[in-house]
Amino acid sequence: MAKHAKRESDLNEEELNDSMEGADKDASSEDQGLGFGKKDDREEMPAHHVKSRRMRTALIVVSVALVLLMAALGYFAWMLIGEARDVAYQSTIQSSQNSKDSASTLDAGSTSADRKETPELVGLIGKTEDEAVALIGRGATETSSSEITEETGEGDEKTTEVVGRNVTLALTDETSDSKGNTPSVYLTLDKEGVITEAGYSASVGSLGYGEVSFVDAVQTEHLVENLVSMAGVPTEEGAVEMPSPESYRSYADDGKTIAQEMYTFEGTGEADGASYAWSCKLSYDYSAANVSGNLADTIRQVYLYVKSA
Repeated sequence: MAKHAKRESDLNEEELNDSMEGADKDASSEDQGLGFGKKDDREEMPAHHVKSRRMRTALIVVSVALVLLMAALGYFAWMLIGEARDVAYQSTIQSSQNSKDSASTLDAGSTSADRKETPELVGLIGKTEDEAVALIGRGATETSSSEITEETGEGDEKTTEVVGRNVTLALTDETSDSKGNTPSVYLTLDKEGVITEAGYSASVGSLGYGEVSFVDAVQTEHLVENLVSMAGVPTEEGAVEMPSPESYRSYADDGKTIAQEMYTFEGTGEADGASYAWSCKLSYDYSAANVSGNLADTIRQVYLYVKSA
């Protein structure tokens, strides 16, 4: 009986040990099932998340590059437009001034029938100022007068003598141009008050020639011959020749931009059996036009003088 009881005790002890080992294995299995694995397994990120992050980074880089490229293209486009505008403006001036065969460029509605006649300056020679005012009409009004003096003698005997007067008459009935220039008549009188030389000035536009270029005014429109003939000295068209550019054209400091075109044409002619000398100065000032970029701001003036030869 005693031996039998001992065997049962040993069997119970072995069964208890087996039960405890099984419990330990189950606990270990539960720990693994709860996710308490290696550290690398816990921190591993899904592949599609990594791919998405890389895609966002690439899109940001591409967007920034596109913005910078668009800004650079905008800047260069602005620069090109500015240069093109400057080139076009200068080309317009050059083509307008150098075109010898082109048709005249007149203001809208301006034709040969609209052109105004100059006063007959030849008829003023030998007249007094009052007689000249009456002959000219057009609201001729004296606006300035200055004495012409001449020194005679030498040393202590030197004296100053008044030998004449210069008088300016504004033609107040005439329409001023857009720049406020009023056509005027200039008289030179000797000490007896007799007119020895008569002149006239007006803007090219107010005479009905519009915004014609310097070259076209001389060669195509024959402005000089027309004015001299209307002043009383008949002159055939084509009698006035165009001078070389270097004799009438001046440039700004850059050496390329035309600043002014000016030339004085001269000649002689006969009227009523008497000989007369004439001079006609044509002046184109581009100072304001070069600043504004508008050719309409060019100051175009003509000055005509007649005297006995």
